[in-house]
Amino acid sequence: MFAVLFVIVNRGAYQGFFHGDELDNIQWTRYLSPADWLRGLLSLKYYPQNFRPVGHFYFNLMGRWAALDFRWYVLSVHLIHLLNVALIWRLLRTRFSLPAPAAAAGCLLFGFHMGVFDALWKPMYIFDLLAAACSLWCLLWYARGDLAGRLASFVPFWLAFKSKEMAVMLPAVLAAWEFWLGRKKWKPLLPFFALSLALGAQALLVNVTRNSEYTLEFAPAAIWKSLSFYAGRILLVPYAGLGVLAAPWLLRDRRAYFGISFFLLLLFPMLLLSRRLFPAYLYLPLAGLAMVGGVAAARVPRIAVAAFFVLWLPFQHASLRAQRREALSLADENRRYVSQVREIVRANPEATVFIYDGVPAALHSWGIAAAVRYFAGRGDLEFHSAEQRDLARMLRQGSGVVLLSWDPVHRELQALARAPSQPEASYIRMGRLAPVWQLGEGWYSLSGHFRWCRPYATARLRRPPGTEAFELEVNMGPPPVRQPIEARVFVNGEIVGAKRLARGSGWHTLRWPVKAGPPGAAWVEFRVEPPFVADPVQPLGLAIGAFGFVGGQQP
Repeated sequence: MFAVLFVIVNRGAYQGFFHGDELDNIQWTRYLSPADWLRGLLSLKYYPQNFRPVGHFYFNLMGRWAALDFRWYVLSVHLIHLLNVALIWRLLRTRFSLPAPAAAAGCLLFGFHMGVFDALWKPMYIFDLLAAACSLWCLLWYARGDLAGRLASFVPFWLAFKSKEMAVMLPAVLAAWEFWLGRKKWKPLLPFFALSLALGAQALLVNVTRNSEYTLEFAPAAIWKSLSFYAGRILLVPYAGLGVLAAPWLLRDRRAYFGISFFLLLLFPMLLLSRRLFPAYLYLPLAGLAMVGGVAAARVPRIAVAAFFVLWLPFQHASLRAQRREALSLADENRRYVSQVREIVRANPEATVFIYDGVPAALHSWGIAAAVRYFAGRGDLEFHSAEQRDLARMLRQGSGVVLLSWDPVHRELQALARAPSQPEASYIRMGRLAPVWQLGEGWYSLSGHFRWCRPYATARLRRPPGTEAFELEVNMGPPPVRQPIEARVFVNGEIVGAKRLARGSGWHTLRWPVKAGPPGAAWVEFRVEPPFVADPVQPLGLAIGAFGFVGGQQP
């Protein structure tokens, strides 16, 4: 009954689609051999690149079996979640000796908690679900109290760590079990702690030399930032989750003390990652709060438990609906982009360079690269942002290039391809399908019908035979008229023309004659003084709508 209700409530997840991280994992795990998996699984080495053999093996299997059919990924996520609910049920019934209604209350808290919505809708968090399954399995075996159970628990402990690094705290959880509910036998824990310390020490040594979003931060302000974030996800009310810390002391039950210890110990590594705050990271620690909830349900009147869920379940469902709208909107963007990428890649098999101009919010640049590589079936491809400095000098003129231009308003992906033998443009009009590979340094992203450049910007054009003039269209913005600037244009190092323009004076079309010269590649420079400095990091020069070589009469 629980499983059926869960699937019905979360049926919208099957309409979702992959995010960038998921596509990246599906794409690169295809190339690992069985020896790579076995080596990673058995190695005592900490991987700074976050290679997690158990979770990445999942993506390898699913990628081979389900390809990009998102529904199968969601089904597997839901099955593993339901397995974790079953493990919590067994733990509460057999190790906590709770009656069935109380155990069901704990499972309900865990199973329908929308604070971890992403973990139930996005395959990327399979690492957290697998770590939870292995951790609960480890605890169930260890809590048997006999030698066979302790020996058997070491296998899921190792798999939990190879699923996600937060399981490094699992030996401390087992120690908390011994202290609160066990026989206080500490020697069986020595192998667990030895392995955990060895792996943890490696992580700390890497942390000293690493400065990224995975850097552990021990400053009180950073820890408080993480704590306040996760406290707001426990009850879906800012800071309210801090109140659950008082529950064990109100219940005065050793089982509740263990549950809160489970929660805090497994949350601790996440508190040190203040630059990576994701609600789904609460998934495994939340199992500890489910234990506390089960104990509370056994200690208070059933009418109080029923009243709590009458209020709590609708609140969770309202949260699910709010998050579902955003998730499906992002999924629709990604699905449209990736489906169009499939056709673009198939239509341009000779392309070796892909330039992306605009990215769906949940796809990211690595998701674009993964999708292109997946459909192309090759890894020797280059990827560049349209805002990357000096694309014209970076790219080989003879290479096949494809521009992927994303329109976020209409959710449409357009492509402009240049075959290796195709000549370059002599005139560029800024738009979704402008040949950005001819832009050099100093350009920003597209803004409607123009593109801002910096006070100094360059581009490469093809100068055709019979060229008579150079044309420049600029948008100086709407009134009021403000300070004037001087714009100068150079071709192959020689000045072509200069013009004083007032900001706020609207659109201008400028044309200057050019000296006779041989046809071929020509470098164009734009120089603007003084710059418009709204942001010191991004000074602005001109808002250019079009530029290039033209023929005809001079003005």
